[in-house]
Amino acid sequence: MESLKDKLQSPAFLMYVLYFLTALALVLFLDKGTFLLWLNKRHNPFGNAFFTYITYLGEAHIFIITGIILLMYRIYFAILLTLTGLVHFAIVQFLKIVVFNVNRPALHFEESLSSFNLVEGVELSNFYSMPSGHSASAFALATILILLTKNKLLQVIYMLLAILVAISRVYLFQHFMVDTIVGATIGLLVSGFIWWFFSFKNQKLLYNVSAMHKGLIFNR
Repeated sequence: MESLKDKLQSPAFLMYVLYFLTALALVLFLDKGTFLLWLNKRHNPFGNAFFTYITYLGEAHIFIITGIILLMYRIYFAILLTLTGLVHFAIVQFLKIVVFNVNRPALHFEESLSSFNLVEGVELSNFYSMPSGHSASAFALATILILLTKNKLLQVIYMLLAILVAISRVYLFQHFMVDTIVGATIGLLVSGFIWWFFSFKNQKLLYNVSAMHKGLIFNR
């Protein structure tokens, strides 16, 4: 198994660092909604279709489908993914409803909403903007998959897809940039912690159990 240091120095996580620093700079040095408004002016038919579909990768059913596939190959992987899904979901919902309770762009710009480019068929939500659940889910899934594979190309693809999901939430007028950064970071940290806790810190709980490294259909 690759060391934690090797994983953190992989191209995929360097991509996250670049994304995070760029997005953070936009949030810190520009007014809230500036990037959203800039992106909204650049809507086009391709972008509308592309981001409408790419945003689905941040929904719960993708987590479930991936978990079922992992279960076929390695029970241990499926358990880590399940724990990641449950923990990050609980944290995001607590922050959305209890801590922040922030309005989404559609309600923030309610008086001038008709002047924006809105994607047909996309139903806009009004409440609980911070943090972005789709971004958290996409980064949680991408991170756990990156940590479970040695293929560098696949790692980069997983991270790229997660970043695109985060961008899609702004493009589709569902979130502000800051919502997606917070969501992405929660997803990444939760996945990373769960992987580290069971794969390094407390291996005897799951990792050292031989049955955990078999799948329901395929065995190593």
